[in-house]
Amino acid sequence: MGRDLEITITAEGDVQCLAPDDLDLREIGKLNVRRASHVEFDNARQMFVVTLPNGTELGAYATRGEGLAAEVAFLNGKIDDGTIEGVF
Repeated sequence: MGRDLEITITAEGDVQCLAPDDLDLREIGKLNVRRASHVEFDNARQMFVVTLPNGTELGAYATRGEGLAAEVAFLNGKIDDGTIEGVF
């Protein structure tokens, strides 16, 4: 099954993307990798919760897959509009 990888190149020439585990991005240059969110199960709520590094809760989801999809959509939007640094 194929997947899309959204890549943004800034005016300064930096490449930003949500890096999949199975793609070696070192081929394009030096990496600066940061965790952009956490998806963890909340036993009390019985939901998967997506939390950003700045402490903001993105949402709670019935399945991990739903949480991951929301995480990817949100973070790609932040990369696209140039506000990704605000999640850190």
